[in-house]
Amino acid sequence: MALILALESSCDETAAALVRDGHIVVEERVASQADDFAEWGGVVPELAARGHVGWLPGLIDKVLGDAGLESSAVDAIAVGAWPGLIGSLLCAVTCAKVLALRWGVPLIAVDHVQAHLAAVHLGRDKIGYPLVGLVASGGHSHYYFTAEPGALELLGGTIDDAAGEAYDKAAATLDLGYPGGPLVDRLAREGNPKAYRLPRSFIRDEAIKLSFAGLKTALLYKVRGPKGRDPLTLDQQGVRDACAAFQDAAVDCLATKLCQAAEARGVRTIAVGGGVACNSGLRERLTAEATQRGWTLLLPDLVHCVDNAAMIGALAHFKLQRGELAPVDLVPLPTGAAGPRK
Repeated sequence: MALILALESSCDETAAALVRDGHIVVEERVASQADDFAEWGGVVPELAARGHVGWLPGLIDKVLGDAGLESSAVDAIAVGAWPGLIGSLLCAVTCAKVLALRWGVPLIAVDHVQAHLAAVHLGRDKIGYPLVGLVASGGHSHYYFTAEPGALELLGGTIDDAAGEAYDKAAATLDLGYPGGPLVDRLAREGNPKAYRLPRSFIRDEAIKLSFAGLKTALLYKVRGPKGRDPLTLDQQGVRDACAAFQDAAVDCLATKLCQAAEARGVRTIAVGGGVACNSGLRERLTAEATQRGWTLLLPDLVHCVDNAAMIGALAHFKLQRGELAPVDLVPLPTGAAGPRK
C-alpha cells in the first residue's frame, strides 16, 4: 500500500494531496487564484507563480496535519511536471525535488493532461481498460485511446480553441465575467438552445477533429452585429438563450466526436477529464449516449475535474508500480514531454 504526496501548480490552482493506492484520497487541499484573476479576464502568469510560492508550504503541512501523519509515512512524491505555465510549474517541481531528496523517497513526474484522465480512478478501486477518453479544459480538447493509465495515443482534437477557452470567450461576448464556463453552463439551463442557430464544425466529418473558432465568432456576430462591434442589447432571457445555443453546439461537437472515436476503436468504455467535464450539459449528454449504447461512462467527481493534486497522485501510483521515476534534476516542460506514449 503506497502513500503518495502529490503536488500541482501548472496554472492558477495550487494543490496538495495524499493519495493511497491510486484511488483513495486521504486528504487534499486546493487554493485557487481564479477570483484574483477575474478582473484581468484571465491568468497573469507572474502573479500565478507568486501565489504558488505563498500557498504550497502551508498546503503540504495542512494535508499531512489533517491526516495525522508525519513525513515518514510518505512513500513517494509526485508532481505535475508538464504541460503548463513555466513559472507556475517550477514552483511545485522545485518543491517536490527538495522534499524527495530531504525525505529520501522516489520522485515521480506526471503529465498534467494524462492525469486528468487518471482522475476517473479516484474513488474506484478498479477500472477496465482499454478506453477512449476526452480531456477538455481551458487549454486542451483532445481524444485519446488508452490501454493502461498514462499510456495515451492521441486520436485527434481541436485545431484552434480549446473548449474551455471558447466558453471563456463566449462569456466575454455576453458580458458575463471570468471564468466563463460555469457562468455559461448555469444560464444555459434556463435558456432555449434553438433560439440561435450556431455552427458545429466537422460534426459530419469522419476525422476526430474539433473547431470552436467558428462557433464563438458566430455567437459574436449574432449578438453584437455583423461586424461583432455593436453593444450587447440582449435582455436577461436573450442572454440565457444565447448561452443555451452555444452550449448545445459545443456539447454536440464534444460528445459526437467522443462516441465516434470509441466506435472506431471498438471500445465500450469512455471517460472525460478536465475542467469542461464539470459541464452539466456534457455530463447529461454523455450519460444518455452511454446508456443508449450500453457503454460504461467514467466521469470524475466535480472537484477532480478541475486542476487538483489528487489526479496527479492517481496516475503516479501506476508510474511507481512500473518503476517510472524522475531524476533529481527534473526540469518542467511548458509544452509537455516528448509526446504521448503509443
